[in-house]
Amino acid sequence: MTEQNLKDKQEKAQALVQKKARTSAIAAVVPIPFLDVGTDIKLMREIHGEIEEIFEIDHDDVSSTSDDIVTRALVMATSIGSDLVRKRITPFVFRRISKKQKFSRFGLVTIIGNVLGAAISYYLMRKLGNDHIDHVMQHLRNEAA
Repeated sequence: MTEQNLKDKQEKAQALVQKKARTSAIAAVVPIPFLDVGTDIKLMREIHGEIEEIFEIDHDDVSSTSDDIVTRALVMATSIGSDLVRKRITPFVFRRISKKQKFSRFGLVTIIGNVLGAAISYYLMRKLGNDHIDHVMQHLRNEAA
């Protein structure tokens, strides 16, 4: 596999990760309990599988059981962290900043909390996906050497 071929596959995989990260951000905004956690776990599984298809390698070649467990734990932690920011931290900060209740009267706290939660979910899903791409690329380079 040439370096140019690897770069092309990397770009294709990064586009896939961005698309899945957007889906994760949308799921973080929907106010259904545990939807974001379930969606993120499903998306991360899809991301890993599709990245490995793009690079034409087997999952067993690049991953160990401990990697899978760590990834699942990170996905759950990011989903829970996103939910915590959206539901708890943002309203707390706005209550501290504003003596008046102007923000909550217009639903601004909820909107900003949802945007922050979605942004966190997007960023972390993208980071986990890109980390897997880097892991696969490193594996392929080591294999070629």
